Amino acid sequence: MSTARIAILIPAYKPSAKLIDLVKSLRDRHDGEIVVVDDGGGLEFAGIFSALSLVPNVYVVANAVNLGKGAALKNGINHLLVRSTHLAGIVTADADGQHTVTDILAVAHELSKKPTHLVLGARTFGVGTPTRSLIGNNISRVMYRGLLGLKLKDTQTGLRGLPIALCQASLSIRSNRYEFETEMLSVTSSLGLEISEVPIETIYEENNASSHFDPLFDSARIYFVVLRYGFSSLATAIVDFVAFIILLPLLPSLVTTNLVSRGFALGVQFLLLRGFVFRTGGGLGKLTIFILYVALTGIASGVLQSALHDVTGMNPLIAKIVIEAVIFTFNFLFMRDILFRKPRNA
Repeated sequence: MSTARIAILIPAYKPSAKLIDLVKSLRDRHDGEIVVVDDGGGLEFAGIFSALSLVPNVYVVANAVNLGKGAALKNGINHLLVRSTHLAGIVTADADGQHTVTDILAVAHELSKKPTHLVLGARTFGVGTPTRSLIGNNISRVMYRGLLGLKLKDTQTGLRGLPIALCQASLSIRSNRYEFETEMLSVTSSLGLEISEVPIETIYEENNASSHFDPLFDSARIYFVVLRYGFSSLATAIVDFVAFIILLPLLPSLVTTNLVSRGFALGVQFLLLRGFVFRTGGGLGKLTIFILYVALTGIASGVLQSALHDVTGMNPLIAKIVIEAVIFTFNFLFMRDILFRKPRNA
């Protein structure tokens, strides 16, 4: 199988000697560049990386200290983008034995056919899957589906085929550990890139004991990425209710009060979603759509609150909480899938 315009990138922290066999096997069957990043494993592992550097067309990029998987990936991506001007894409694979040569090349082949897609090597989770991996992937699947609109079989796979646009955008991701790969999926959604999944073998050697993943802290970092919308929504709600309480005795009607307070709150939300959650940017066009959206939903929310107050005698603040809870999901879907969604393969 020849995919010469596709490079292979393997971040490695304290790898076993099996990595040498993996890279040599890849070299025998793959014509493109192979880059291995030594993520500061220390002198104990220098012999492994020295042996790798002797393999033809294999390049070892070293970090002086351990910077994390995300930083290692960024270092390798940057090296390849600077070095290879005609690169079609980069396949990332793990160094811990979870990915076979056949599967790595299958992802590379799929990327060569679909150079504008993010290609994911998707594992099948069943009997024999470590509990932390099974639970983590199931939780992640639900969160990605709900918050990013991505329906994926395997959200935590390290075997990925990255199109050039995603490679370039990923260099601006600030995360440096395992959450970098989660952030990459968020960026994929923001860029409007298509995603393809390739079935791969599920391998957990010694119950995944060689993994450097910290179940507590690394999981927290990963879930923070996809929960950013929740934090932005909380900030928006606080601004909305504070403004509503202040303006209620000053303005003539619930509709007017709701419209003004909502304008303040969604202005905050627009800035947070644009720069903190979806990170897509936005100019005059998006701002215009956003203003119209604020006016429309503000009026609708105010009318519904007034109706609920008039019919039931419910306290205006309680009525606002009820109505805003109902339209929360609609607000998010509009922001995610319309306002902050770039055209596919933009």
